[in-house]
Amino acid sequence: MAIAAENIALGVCDVTFATLDLGATKGGVEVAIETSTYEVTADQTGETPIKEVITGTTVTVTVPMLETNLTKLLDVMPQAIGIGAPGSEVGIEIRSGVNTDLLEVAGELKLHPTGLPASDTAQDFIAFKAAPVPNFTFRYATGEERVYEVTFKCYPDTTANNKIAAFGKPTAA
Repeated sequence: MAIAAENIALGVCDVTFATLDLGATKGGVEVAIETSTYEVTADQTGETPIKEVITGTTVTVTVPMLETNLTKLLDVMPQAIGIGAPGSEVGIEIRSGVNTDLLEVAGELKLHPTGLPASDTAQDFIAFKAAPVPNFTFRYATGEERVYEVTFKCYPDTTANNKIAAFGKPTAA
């Protein structure tokens, strides 16, 4: 067996949500793609499945944000409002968020390997409609950075063959 070392990728990525650069991360950005299926059975084969059908695909991206400011936090908290002028907020008010439609705040989420030129998209991961779901805890502690972990839930683009995400360049050249 020949090993193609050039196909082994290492390293961290830069994260962009819509037009916002989410800045430095700590602990690694994680992508999870989970496929749910249904096993079809028949009386004649007992509990042995005779085929299996995909019933759904869930894509999530977890971003441990290290470099934060009020503007960045506001952009990843759909249930919050800024206090002060947009872009120079002095505070954030977190509300219940009941009935907030996450699809309405969804945008493109792009992971691009740090250090590669923007034109090199071969190792990019793009979620077409990703919405931030901030479920984080943080500590004010000596010798620790405050990390705000935001999970992006990715939804299918129903106007484009239900595409959810793509590796590499999302459209043909």
